[in-house]
Amino acid sequence: MTTRREFIQTLGATGAALAGLSACGGGKGSSGGGGSTTEPPIPTPSDTILVIVNIDGGYDWLNILPPNSGTNLGVYQAKRATLAVPNPGSLPDLGSGIALSSDFTGMDALNALGRVAWIPGIGMPNPNLSHFTAQDLWGQGAATPAGTGWLGRFADTAFSPTGDVLRGITVTSDLTVMLEGANRSFVSIPSAGGYVFPAYLLSGNPVPDAALIEAGWGASLNAASPSPGYQAAAQAGRLFYDAQNNPAFGGGGSIPARTPSVPYPGDAAYPIKRADNGGNLNGSLSRQFKLIAQMIAAGLPAQVYFSRLGGWDTHSNQAVDHPNLQRALGGAIKALYDDLATITTPSGKAQDRVMILAYSEFGRRVQENDGGTDHGTAGLSFCVGKAVRGGLYGGYPNLSSLDGNGNMKFTTDFRSLYATVLDRWLGQAATTTNTLLGSNYSRLAFL
Repeated sequence: MTTRREFIQTLGATGAALAGLSACGGGKGSSGGGGSTTEPPIPTPSDTILVIVNIDGGYDWLNILPPNSGTNLGVYQAKRATLAVPNPGSLPDLGSGIALSSDFTGMDALNALGRVAWIPGIGMPNPNLSHFTAQDLWGQGAATPAGTGWLGRFADTAFSPTGDVLRGITVTSDLTVMLEGANRSFVSIPSAGGYVFPAYLLSGNPVPDAALIEAGWGASLNAASPSPGYQAAAQAGRLFYDAQNNPAFGGGGSIPARTPSVPYPGDAAYPIKRADNGGNLNGSLSRQFKLIAQMIAAGLPAQVYFSRLGGWDTHSNQAVDHPNLQRALGGAIKALYDDLATITTPSGKAQDRVMILAYSEFGRRVQENDGGTDHGTAGLSFCVGKAVRGGLYGGYPNLSSLDGNGNMKFTTDFRSLYATVLDRWLGQAATTTNTLLGSNYSRLAFL
C-alpha cells in the first residue's frame, strides 16, 4: 500500500514541483555565482537530517526581501527614508513584487537553483514583542503552550527513552525550550573535543558525579507529578553521560577531525569581508556548521541539529550591522550546503539528506527609528535543501494595512511550518503531528 509520504515523494520532479517554482528568481544582480537554471527537487530521502538555525534577536527581513514594485514599494520607501534598500528593481526578482537583497550572500545562487522556500509574513495570533516570551512561544509551538518544545515532544515520540542518545543535538551551550521534552531532551555538544551538561555551563561548578545525575533522573521519572522542566534537565544529564561513552565519540567525548572542503564566513580565505571594511565576517554560525558537518561525516546518528546566530536586534547602527549579519548568515548556509556535497554517508550524500530551517522570534517594524528598527510582528522563515520546492509560500504582508501599533499582520501561522516539517521531513503521521502541535494546521507545499 502506498503511504502518503511515498506518494508525496513521487511528485518530486513532476507536476507538484510547479507549486512554488514559478516564483523562483534567477536573474539580476547575482552575488553567489549561481546560474538561472532551476533544478527539480529530489525525492524526500528516507534518512533525513534537519538543521535548525535560530536567527536570534528578531531580524529585519524587510531589508532582506524588500518590495520592488506595487503599493508596498512606495510605503516601504516612504517609511524608510535612510534604511530602505536602494534600487530594489536591480536586485534578483522573486516575483510577486519581491526582491532578494544582494547582501544575503549565496542565497541568490541557492534560490536560482530552486533550493529555497521563502515564507514571508510568518507569525502567530496575539504576538509578543519580548525576545524571551516570543522565543518561548516559537519554541513551544503548540495551540496551548505547556512548557515543552515542539522538537522536544517530537523526541519524546520518536526517540527511544533508553537509546538514541545522539538523535537530537544542539551545538549551542544552552538547552532552549524548543528542544525540551517531557521525557527526552537534546544534548549540548558545543565543541569537537567534548561537551558538558548545559545546566553547569554558567555556574563555574564542576559537573557532578554520574551517579548523582542518574539518581536525579530516576527520581524525576518516578515522581508522582514530575516537573517537565526538571524531568527534561535530569534526562539531559543522563544522556550526557551515556553519550560520552558512545562509540561514535570513541568513548572519550571527542569527534574525529575533519577539514571543511570550502571556506566559511570568518575564515581568512573567505572572499567576502565585512561591509565596513572591519575585517572578516562573524564566524560564530560557521563554527557551529563546521561542527555539524564534522558530526555528520563521523556518522553520528543525529536526526536534528540546533544552531544559532545572534546580533539581529538592530535598534541602531542597522545600516552597518545588518549587511554584515546577512553576509555571515547567507554565506554560512551556502558554505554548509556546498560542504555537505563532499560528505558521503551510509544513507547517501549528506547534501541530499539535510534540510536547513531558519526562523527568528519576530520581525521589525516597517517604520524606521533613528538609525534602526524596533521590534515588530510578522517575520520571515525559509528552508533550504535539495528536496525543497523553491519559491514563495504564504502572503507578503500588505504594508498599507498595518495593525494599531504600526506592525505587519501575519499571513502564515508558524505552526503550519512545523506541521509540514514533522509530516513531510521527519516522517511523522499526520495524526501524530496534530497531537504534537495540539491542533491541525495547514501544510505548506514546499515539501
